[in-house]
Amino acid sequence: MYRILTEYKNVDAIRALLAGLRLDFTVYCGDGSWRGQAENSMLIELDMVSADLAEEVARLIKQTNTQESVLLQEIPTKSRLI
Repeated sequence: MYRILTEYKNVDAIRALLAGLRLDFTVYCGDGSWRGQAENSMLIELDMVSADLAEEVARLIKQTNTQESVLLQEIPTKSRLI
């Protein structure tokens, strides 16, 4: 599973981007900070995608939000649909 952490802005555009890529995703809202500055955060979880696709999505979100960087985490997990 991959988690992308980004600033909570352009939310509709990011959701549209994810939907346009036909990805299954979960979005959480949270409180965070970047370089000591408090900010609202958006956590996006992607499961059953390749590392390359997760990185591409993170780059697109970074571009959409005009951010210096976003955090991409790889979280080892086993998933299955029931």
